[in-house]
Amino acid sequence: MESIVGPVIDRALDAVMKKVEGGKKLTTEDLVVLMLGMFRETGRRIDDLNRRVNTLFEALSKRIDALENEINERFNAYDEKTTILDKKIDEKVIELMRGINEVDSKAESRSNSLSAKIDLVNTRIDAVYGELSRRINELSDKMDASNKALGERIDRLYELLGRIYEALIRQVGNA
Repeated sequence: MESIVGPVIDRALDAVMKKVEGGKKLTTEDLVVLMLGMFRETGRRIDDLNRRVNTLFEALSKRIDALENEINERFNAYDEKTTILDKKIDEKVIELMRGINEVDSKAESRSNSLSAKIDLVNTRIDAVYGELSRRINELSDKMDASNKALGERIDRLYELLGRIYEALIRQVGNA
């Protein structure tokens, strides 16, 4: 629709601008043409702003996806290490079960040590996961704040356009 209406509005705006340059009085139709031109320009600006917001949103989505992939890679590496540790622990337990009580107590000591290391690794992973979650939440909060500010700016633009329209109507009425 814009491709058909756009050139028509442009020609009409040119005609109105010639009237203004010639010092001629503007008709109601001329004022409507001016308003259509303003609305069209506002629409363009909103479209440009939407494109920029979409670009930022896509970049944020890519970053979130990258963070999710990184988290998944770390969990996969952790799972592999845990599997390897589980196998080693099982082998050691079987080997140590054949031994005497002294060897059995050493096995318990090693098992406790490995459990502590696994707990330490779990704690580290939880800390990294918590930090990443916090960052994602912060980014989400920033995006929400940006979207809210954008909405407020758009609302102010519409309010300003309404005031301009009312002023133009009053000028036409006073003229």
